Amino acid sequence: MSNVIVTVGHTVSFELVFLDQNGNPMLTTPVPDAPPTWTDTTPATGTLTVAPSGLSASEIANVVGSDTVNVALAVGGTSFAGTIDLTVQAVPQVLTSVQIAATVA
Repeated sequence: MSNVIVTVGHTVSFELVFLDQNGNPMLTTPVPDAPPTWTDTTPATGTLTVAPSGLSASEIANVVGSDTVNVALAVGGTSFAGTIDLTVQAVPQVLTSVQIAATVA
């Protein structure tokens, strides 16, 4: 995924998306061998909270800086990992556009 840019005070939600060989979401969600492990490289930038299921997490942007959120898990004995970069700014928000979001189900 691309870099997420937010201002201090935002909460960013992260959710695992299991993708097939074509990059589409799996029709049946795989079951991890154990709860996924979530970490962040710069804990001072934000507070990472993992959901009890381990399939999602959120981070509250505390201070200006950058962070990388990582997740690691295994399904059927095969290891998988994902990362996403987070940039926290102090700049006030200014509306510049709107967009339509599409989700493949």
